[in-house]
Amino acid sequence: MTKQTESATHGSMLARLRADLSVTQAALAKEAGLDQSRVSRIEKGEITSQAEVEKVLDALASLGSPHARSYKDFANREWAHLPPPTFFNPQRACLEIAEEALGNIEAFLADEERPWPLRRQIERHKDTLIRGATYLQRMNHNIAFIGPIGVGKSTGLSFLFDLLVPPTLASKPIDRPVLETGAGGTTICEVHIKRGPEFGISLLPLPEADLRELVSDFCAARWAVLKSELKETADTPNVSREHDRAIRNMSGLTRRRSMKDGKIEYFDPLTDLVAASASEDEFRTRIFEMMNLTERTQRDLWYDSATRQHPMEWVMKTFREVNNGRLPDVSLPANIDLIIPEFGRAFGEIEISVIDTKGIDDVAVREDLDQRLKDPRTAVVFCTRFNDAPGITTRSLLQHMHQTYSEPVNTGKVSILALPRAEEARAMKDDAGEVAMDDAEGYAFKQMQVENELAAEDLAGVPMVFFNVQSDDAAPVREALFGQLNRMRSTVESRLFDLCAAADEVMKNHEAKALTAAMEEVAERLNSFLETHPALPARERHAYTEALTTIQSVRYAATLWAATRRNGEYSGLNVIHNIGVGAAKDARQRSERWFSSLKDYLAVLKGDEGLQLASKTIEQMERSAIATRAAYLEAVQRAGMEVYREPLSQSPVWGQCAGEWGAGPGFTGRVAGNLEKWFEQRADLKDRLEDITSTLWDQLVVAPMRRLVVENAPEVSPTENIIKFPTRAA
Repeated sequence: MTKQTESATHGSMLARLRADLSVTQAALAKEAGLDQSRVSRIEKGEITSQAEVEKVLDALASLGSPHARSYKDFANREWAHLPPPTFFNPQRACLEIAEEALGNIEAFLADEERPWPLRRQIERHKDTLIRGATYLQRMNHNIAFIGPIGVGKSTGLSFLFDLLVPPTLASKPIDRPVLETGAGGTTICEVHIKRGPEFGISLLPLPEADLRELVSDFCAARWAVLKSELKETADTPNVSREHDRAIRNMSGLTRRRSMKDGKIEYFDPLTDLVAASASEDEFRTRIFEMMNLTERTQRDLWYDSATRQHPMEWVMKTFREVNNGRLPDVSLPANIDLIIPEFGRAFGEIEISVIDTKGIDDVAVREDLDQRLKDPRTAVVFCTRFNDAPGITTRSLLQHMHQTYSEPVNTGKVSILALPRAEEARAMKDDAGEVAMDDAEGYAFKQMQVENELAAEDLAGVPMVFFNVQSDDAAPVREALFGQLNRMRSTVESRLFDLCAAADEVMKNHEAKALTAAMEEVAERLNSFLETHPALPARERHAYTEALTTIQSVRYAATLWAATRRNGEYSGLNVIHNIGVGAAKDARQRSERWFSSLKDYLAVLKGDEGLQLASKTIEQMERSAIATRAAYLEAVQRAGMEVYREPLSQSPVWGQCAGEWGAGPGFTGRVAGNLEKWFEQRADLKDRLEDITSTLWDQLVVAPMRRLVVENAPEVSPTENIIKFPTRAA
């Protein structure tokens, strides 16, 4: 950190401490024995005098600041191995301990006489310490809301985070949300709400290739319906309601309403446009011309007080314009950022972005949602209707996390938000059939019910909160969600403390014969385990089975129709992604017994009184096993996608699948059948994926455990510095 940066940091911190006390600069200057102008310049970062900064801190302490003295100590601390965290980082004390531990490790490794296995073990501790500390140093996190369309997700998060227009600007409270709400299918893409310098909207436009595919789908669907004069049903091919609405607005082809004989009638201008087009290609070309895409280059929109609108009213109206494709210079968005000054400032020290994901209309295991589920900096809130809780979507995604990459559900990563409506909670009954006396009791009844259901599915431990937007206080619910983030950070903090203790134990006692003997015994026993449990069990099921199962469970044939037109890679149904999920599920199932056996084996070692001195080492072996398992399953998922991506995306089978539309009922079954034949014919891909899966097992699971054996084994002479392991059977 440069002197200039340090001065600015100290200055802003002093200004904050003074503001917390509600003390004026003049009063602080008097207490510090300085001119007010000097205090002003110190707070602006213009004065670098350490003596004067300390005078101001002493004055703040005298005036009652609870943080001034500890900040003085913090400011004088040297950080040689980690970048200094912010003073109000909740895990600052842990990071200070990690900094000290890294200093001790550095000094320990500086002695070149340390035996190689011990050096390597300490180096691994160092690498893991730095990764954990880096996670805790960063203060930015996301809270992602996931749920089916129409569940009230956007309304709920708007009330939770005060994304509301003033009451005077809405006819009724439910109309106050800034985010567009309705009966479902209203938000066109993922929306991020974050802090910024002023009120604004920033968007990332849909890539041109994706936009053209989407419009082509729209045109193909409208052409098929209007040319054949078929009655539209749920199985009629079409784009989503949000995209249909936006494309019509962007091309000026919205349906028009009129009154005839006292009845409302709608006229669809697409009818005339189709009739005037000689072919679907001409129809599509005209739509693109009408959308005027070359003029749609605006990416950032900022509030102007000259509009005389309330800033939140401007955000609400402008968001609706962008979301519905009604601005002539704005393209179709891939995601939208709502920028609100001071957003999240009152919610603690963590810098929070709230994410309103695109509602789930069909397939729950989507690639975009998977990214949120895997992101270690994102807490996920599964939204559900009160009466349906936990809901099919929540169950599907929790099972997906559990079965695909063994993500624990009780670490703060996920929670359930039930959104009751009026009287729903009070309609709950206890075991005796008595209805709840109030909402709180109804919530308690529902929570017990959900907890029992999830426990029966091996998903116990998921926290649950309730929020009726019309009657409940948002503050405790919001605090519960922030507690979710704190729990995620505390989990990492706990691991960091354990790691520091483990490294310290090894370094302090590296010459103790009893410790050495215990570690050598642990190494020998772990080696015995690896000798008897080296191989990955046989394949349980093919990776592509997951994709076929997903296709057969698709709710709307239109979703599958869109996927067949994109060679299987559609945002609503990505067949390649589902193959990767299938590969990871199979790998997890095959490795379950191995990891379970290892866990039990290490538990026996920890319970052995003769190995108590090496308990920290055994604990780190447990953590290493958890990390290697996660890395292995992630790698297998990527491998499954990459093995099949090019052969499948370039296969003519997709043309055959798309051609199945219009051949009568059973479209989904015919597509699944065509793909199953293709998969079965490509035995080379199955074998290739199996080879990669086995190789990854050796590289990412067995090899790291063998390294742990080497690190803790007795030191041997240079010519014998090898521990032999049985070769893997062919």
